[in-house]
Amino acid sequence: MALVQGQGGYSAESLSEYRDTWTPSFFAAGHGLLLSEVKPFEALYNLSSHRGVDRGFKIGSEPKMFIFRKAGKTSIPERNQLCCRHELHILLPGDEGANDELHTRDQTYSIDDIISGDAVQQIVQSVVPDGIRVQVPVRSILQKDDTGYETAMAVFTIVYCGESRAMKRESADNYRQQVEIEVEKHIALRENRKGRLISKPFPHYLLDSILKENSADGLIMKTKEATN
Repeated sequence: MALVQGQGGYSAESLSEYRDTWTPSFFAAGHGLLLSEVKPFEALYNLSSHRGVDRGFKIGSEPKMFIFRKAGKTSIPERNQLCCRHELHILLPGDEGANDELHTRDQTYSIDDIISGDAVQQIVQSVVPDGIRVQVPVRSILQKDDTGYETAMAVFTIVYCGESRAMKRESADNYRQQVEIEVEKHIALRENRKGRLISKPFPHYLLDSILKENSADGLIMKTKEATN
């Protein structure tokens, strides 16, 4: 599909800018297609008007060719992946430092594993199907004075990305539901934050912008440098 500059949303710098475009990858995902490549479009035919006027179509200064393919085993570039996100609110057990480890029904995780998000990411990734990549890019630690509960709370942003599977909101919300069920097998969740509808799909290249827009005091961003 050939689109003029700005129509495809590929150059959008915010979610609001993206939603003002044709959002082709969003509609393509509804038909099981993935955006595999975006490259400059070069018209190799004579341009003419359908109204019989002898003038060319306006294709702008930087038209783009959007190339889609059926979902399969091959991953598409991270930038092109559609994503959905939600928050997971976990109640941390007991007094901090009272136990070095958390003994769950199926496995033992250290409190540090939970707070860092590593344990959460492992649990979430085990629930979603192949072709969906999980990120836990942000966490916020709330002390019990801020939560209204008797314990501190860890708040995680969970992001599902369509790596080789088309990302649809209804599918992602099903992942969210399954994740909440699975995580609660290990540790308690905040009751009034369960069951909330997941976000609408957005392209991965807007993730940092979205996180910054939704950040608050005390929010800790986990960068690749910090996690490696």
